[in-house]
Amino acid sequence: MKRLLAIIALSMVLLPSVGAARTIADFLASEPGNVFPLLTRTNRLDLVDYYNSGQTVAVPNNLGGTSQFIELDSVYLKLQTSESRVVEMRMLTTGTHDTVIVVIETVMTPVPDSRLTLWNSKWQMLRTDRHFKMPGIDDFLVKKMPRELRADLQDAMIFPLIQLSFKGDNHNLVEATHGLEQFLAPNEFKRFAPYIKPSITYRMSGTKIKPVK
Repeated sequence: MKRLLAIIALSMVLLPSVGAARTIADFLASEPGNVFPLLTRTNRLDLVDYYNSGQTVAVPNNLGGTSQFIELDSVYLKLQTSESRVVEMRMLTTGTHDTVIVVIETVMTPVPDSRLTLWNSKWQMLRTDRHFKMPGIDDFLVKKMPRELRADLQDAMIFPLIQLSFKGDNHNLVEATHGLEQFLAPNEFKRFAPYIKPSITYRMSGTKIKPVK
């Protein structure tokens, strides 16, 4: 009986920490190094402490450079991890209140190029294709684009360079933009420009990220 009471008492002590609402900063601290290999846990906690005290301080990273916050609130962060890489994170919840974390990593190549991944609260990667379809260059082209021009663009664009970023007051939108103007010569881009949409906007609904029509 005493042992049972001790177990119940221990459970009551642990309950608040398990049930307490977690912030994006908590998940930043617990990330095992797949997303933030350049920053130790101590580095990340220092960044949060500085930012919460009103200071945007750069801390050293494992490449010999520095990292610093661009933005941080309870559900979203934007962190410049190095001179050529930016990471954005946004918390979502499913119907069962299990947290899902959307991560956008953008590298400068020098034209920005992004990838989007989703993770559960234990930092296990989820199947992205069940939640989001990464756009290709074809998704930016209007239907009335002449077939010959479309073929020329596909030949010129060896691989797509597409930047993703969270937008909106609550960071509940994802905006995709292409890097065609930076990648192509000015005269070449001018041929295609009338048939290219500048951006595609996606809205987060539950854990799905769908194009806004």
